[in-house]
Amino acid sequence: MITKENAKRGISLITLVITIIVVIVLAAAVILTLNNNNPVENAKEATFRNDVASISEQLNLHALNELAKNDGTFNITGMNGKVSDYVPEVTQYDSELKVEQGKIVYIGSDTKKAQIVAELVGKVDTVEVGGVKYNKPNLLYLPSATTKAIKWNTNNVESEMEITAADQDTSWYDYANKKWANIYTNNNGNKAYWVWIPRYAYKIDNPHTTTAEQINIKFLSGTSNVASDGSSIEGYTVHPAFTFGETQLSGIWVAKYEASSSDPKKVDGSGYTGGGNTTDLQVRVLPDVYSWRNIVIGNMQTVSMNMTSSGGSVGIDSNVDTHQMKNIEWGAVAYLCQSIYGEEPWVNPYGDWTEGLYKLKTGYAGASKDSGPLSEGNVGLSKYNTVNGVKASTTGNITGVYDMAGGALEYTASLIDNGSSNVGLAKSEHVENNKIKNEYKKYYDIYTPGEEEREGGAYYGPGGMTLWNSGNAESQNIIRKRLTAATYQNFESKKGDALWETSNRNSYLGIFTSGARNWAWLQDTARDSASGSQVASGWNGDYMLVGHASRPWFVRGGDFSDISSAGVFASESVSGSTIANYGFRPVLIVWGAL
Repeated sequence: MITKENAKRGISLITLVITIIVVIVLAAAVILTLNNNNPVENAKEATFRNDVASISEQLNLHALNELAKNDGTFNITGMNGKVSDYVPEVTQYDSELKVEQGKIVYIGSDTKKAQIVAELVGKVDTVEVGGVKYNKPNLLYLPSATTKAIKWNTNNVESEMEITAADQDTSWYDYANKKWANIYTNNNGNKAYWVWIPRYAYKIDNPHTTTAEQINIKFLSGTSNVASDGSSIEGYTVHPAFTFGETQLSGIWVAKYEASSSDPKKVDGSGYTGGGNTTDLQVRVLPDVYSWRNIVIGNMQTVSMNMTSSGGSVGIDSNVDTHQMKNIEWGAVAYLCQSIYGEEPWVNPYGDWTEGLYKLKTGYAGASKDSGPLSEGNVGLSKYNTVNGVKASTTGNITGVYDMAGGALEYTASLIDNGSSNVGLAKSEHVENNKIKNEYKKYYDIYTPGEEEREGGAYYGPGGMTLWNSGNAESQNIIRKRLTAATYQNFESKKGDALWETSNRNSYLGIFTSGARNWAWLQDTARDSASGSQVASGWNGDYMLVGHASRPWFVRGGDFSDISSAGVFASESVSGSTIANYGFRPVLIVWGAL
């Protein structure tokens, strides 16, 4: 956000920068001409480079003019559309270029031109550390008053840097060596740690199996679909987490730990649930505190968005967005940790479910990867910054993301669009008639149910039998399996969410066919009460449970009691209501500003 106080020096600085850019571009054009044997192509490329640099300069000048007209403030995120909307004399590039949040974006099909735009517009975002190129952490537009970059030393002790200095320093991250960038925001006493996930494309050689494999990752330059190292991304999928609505992102900041609250020791009817079902508290993201649980799905979204309010951890800033994590954002972290740049995390086993206590804490590991539940005070528990504790992160060291295996089950802002009344548990202004409104769909991952369920029919079997009919358990299981399998098959069209791509079977919620009429997750249409649950699993043995009807919302990661079935590929579908061992985590997006 620009103010009148820095407008004059901002104009001078921008003018100087623009002059330097133009000189560099002209020099580059000459070099290209000398080193390429095709003078016609050289001339075309040089012209295109010059024009892109000139358009970029005029976009900056347009923003400065708007600044002068708008009482000293201007948000660049409103600059979207055709190039000719902002530079009327340039119409020849409207089919190849567009303006998105004040930046030039290439939309044509010429690979060379795409690379040129990525170099000129996105180069400032790209660094090379440890022989690997990727987008450096987006710091420039985070509020400097509340944000600090974090350096971790070899003893897992942190020190902080001002973000203006950190922007020019690459010593605090090295993705080639599984060292991910960390920051914190701290406003009004509400501190939150964040981890940077740079924009990338991925390829899974053998998707839809239960055999885990190393995921192939290629980092991308700026907000483009061009690999930072210049290689082809043919056969790769640009991860959808880096598209937010219509906006392309250079990366996302994800909460380092499960969300906690400004009153983490608050006690409700389920014990120490870290805050309970309220929107009156602020989100914090900290290690070694009770995570925020027993809160309804809609309130999770509300408090996540409140992080950019006056009392929130980030504070009021129109250039950033905070929201509850979605499945694809969860998947972006999961896929990166399943690549050469990360590690499969150990389970967080911290869980005390003694009646009246119910305590789960963030950032812990046990004595082994799949440790069973450990109550508060158990000597087997290891904090986030200890030798075993760091293994609970997605890097195997202190720089990664914690609590993605075990801890609390985490609600994501993701749902099966089946019209269930429980869809209405979403944030009230986001939903109408149990459907997410179009203008808020970017805040949710929305899955299509099978045809029968989408139709919302009341009857699913012979003789007018309904889904919830209690008369015939075996027939009801057949119906439930059919509905769930159809919904699960539709997951194939969703990429990057660590669901269909990383599993090959699904489970459904059924009932015993004999004995007590209990509910269990099943794979077969008939079972006996003595045979135990039959649960499908995905990669790393993580369970894969698919809901329907009244269970449209997703939770991820498993909880402290799931042991080896918990993990970054674990999923379950639930109602969206308040549950004492279900929490959440937020995501921070930086839009950028002049």
